[in-house]
Amino acid sequence: LHAAFFNNGILIKIPENREISKPIIIKSELNSQAKLYHILVIAEKNSKAVIIDASSSMKNKNGSFRSQVAEVIVRENAYLEYISLQNLSKVVYNFCKRNAQVEQNGFIYWIDCNIGSKLTQNVTMTNLNGSGAGSKSSGIVFGDETQCFDINSETIHIASKTVSNMLTRVVLNDKAKTVYRGLVKINPYAINCEGYQKDDTILLSDDARADVVPNLEIKNNDVKCSHGATISQIDEDKLFYMMSRGLDDKTAKKAIVEGFFYPIIIKIE
Repeated sequence: LHAAFFNNGILIKIPENREISKPIIIKSELNSQAKLYHILVIAEKNSKAVIIDASSSMKNKNGSFRSQVAEVIVRENAYLEYISLQNLSKVVYNFCKRNAQVEQNGFIYWIDCNIGSKLTQNVTMTNLNGSGAGSKSSGIVFGDETQCFDINSETIHIASKTVSNMLTRVVLNDKAKTVYRGLVKINPYAINCEGYQKDDTILLSDDARADVVPNLEIKNNDVKCSHGATISQIDEDKLFYMMSRGLDDKTAKKAIVEGFFYPIIIKIE
């Protein structure tokens, strides 16, 4: 569907041996019933850049559809940060697919912030193709009312001596729901690899729901891999302490949520 109908395309090419000092900003506004667009990023050898992909939409009562595909190629010794800030209206059905190919000693850092939309399905796949390649993925999800987020994050260790790290933090209120699926896959001949994934969720409402499915698919013995997940409510002792210092319930909860997200938000310029 996307390949047949996408109506906007963006190509970003970072020249070889160049470091781009300021972030490259992509601003996308959904102002129609449907938008399908494609982004291709090529970070050439020994290059370095930060891309901020910010999407929003006009407020309307009618449902809308967005499909975004981003393909990223990170050449030898290149470094790329891809920051996605999604704040679409709560009537938008949002589908995103991102794929990275990382060559020898290259590195990609995904930072993904999901706040808006009615439904988001987000798939991020990273292939570590060259020895010494690495990836890091940090995700934020904040949902309320009846929002639903389906987050999929996969890293495939194809070459030896590759490293991956995935961290997702989720806060849900009202009847919001999230499903997180994480996968670290290490191929049979990819030795001396390290993979880690973690998902932490805070539920602010008894009606909110989170399903977490972390997976490891390890096909050799010479690796270091682990995963973990936590689902909890706000610590009542912390809430009591902050309210005893003069904060009302709503302000205290807001401060705790901001602190929960802070280690990821601080990375965004």
